Amino acid sequence: MIFSNISKEFALIKRNIRSRRGHFQSDKQHYFVLHDILPEKDFQHIRELLLKNKTLFLRNDSSVRQGSSMGGHELRKSPLSKIPDIIDNPKFLQKVQSKTGIANLQFVPEVDTNRLSLLYYKDEGDGIDWHVDGTIYLGDRWAGILTIVEDIKESEAKLELKPNGKPATFPVEKMENTLVLFQGDQVQHRARPMLMDEQRIVVSLLFSTNPTRTRNPILRLYQAWVNYIFYGNPRA
Repeated sequence: MIFSNISKEFALIKRNIRSRRGHFQSDKQHYFVLHDILPEKDFQHIRELLLKNKTLFLRNDSSVRQGSSMGGHELRKSPLSKIPDIIDNPKFLQKVQSKTGIANLQFVPEVDTNRLSLLYYKDEGDGIDWHVDGTIYLGDRWAGILTIVEDIKESEAKLELKPNGKPATFPVEKMENTLVLFQGDQVQHRARPMLMDEQRIVVSLLFSTNPTRTRNPILRLYQAWVNYIFYGNPRA
């Protein structure tokens, strides 16, 4: 077991280094688009909660992204705490497992603020340029973007992926209540900049096929920095 974990730790380091250099694994470029992932009643309840409580989001512009956000730890203590109750549960996870065929997919530990967080884009220019994520988990890292509000003027949703270097977009009219699931450390992705008088609110989810966190202090420190940039809280 010890040698197996050491091997996985080295593989994780190599994977992070290669992805940062633009070398992605060809067998990890697929993605899933899961429409109507929530029951309509639950979706509308979440949408209403978010639209009524937009002032709770932290504004945290940085060199990485513009916009507002709320990390998972703050979310669970806020008036929006019903959102994790609806999404962060075995029933929702089983639905994602069933629709994707990834039987060993799991939420990352609750200690990770990225397990379930919120991103809110509302000002002209808000967005995130093309990038890949880092990862601190020994298994495959699956990022999920569940769109709650996509009130924009364009015909294609703001989320874009670039599997195998080929841009993939999504029709805006089908985006709300849709979960897009992809390996964020291997598939390039971005949130196209907002135009004037647009708004977009998404639930960001994080899964792994082996949610064991690395012991590598450098990777953990990097993730803490990313958390601070996004949520104003370094807890990972």
